[in-house]
Amino acid sequence: MSEINKRKQRIIDATIEVLKDHPIEELTMRNIATQAGLTTGAIYHHYKNKDELCFDVMKQSLHFSNNLYQAITNQENKKNGKDLLDQINNEVIKRLKKVEEQKIHVHFFSDMIKRKSSIKDKYHDNYSTMLDSVSNLLINAFELEDSDKKREVATILVAAIDGMAMQQALGVLPKNMEKTIEVFVSFFNEGIPNYLKDHK
Repeated sequence: MSEINKRKQRIIDATIEVLKDHPIEELTMRNIATQAGLTTGAIYHHYKNKDELCFDVMKQSLHFSNNLYQAITNQENKKNGKDLLDQINNEVIKRLKKVEEQKIHVHFFSDMIKRKSSIKDKYHDNYSTMLDSVSNLLINAFELEDSDKKREVATILVAAIDGMAMQQALGVLPKNMEKTIEVFVSFFNEGIPNYLKDHK
């Protein structure tokens, strides 16, 4: 990782820590800088405003599918269906266990849909790209023929993950998420291939 990327990672990590204790409305470049042990000038060197920084926080912390898809479609990193499915399961489990970051995701989303800004369009485009990535991941993971239903299935899977984030933010899920996550993963592992096989 380059020095620039290390510095940006430090800023992103600091932003997440600040948001664990403060609402988005109280998030400032100053309190992020304090948490990161940097100057506000150092923050602005990498991000021209808070929206840009928050977008990177969401993209890195929660949108695992884009990076995962890029990795497995690289010719040097081809995986068979079982290995790919195991990797997807592990990434889904990791995301669902990021309870605090799940809450942050819900707050970000709520904040963005209330106002018009370029970051809203950016988030829209990124989310759409993520759905395309998940669509292709599902076909590869289950070693199925391409299906015109894959986008809809991917949409439901991502919506379910985001729904879990909302429930975590509301505090309605059990503190011990192991059983819930186990059922979640099994449900989609068993349901998706059967559906896609029957609806090519």
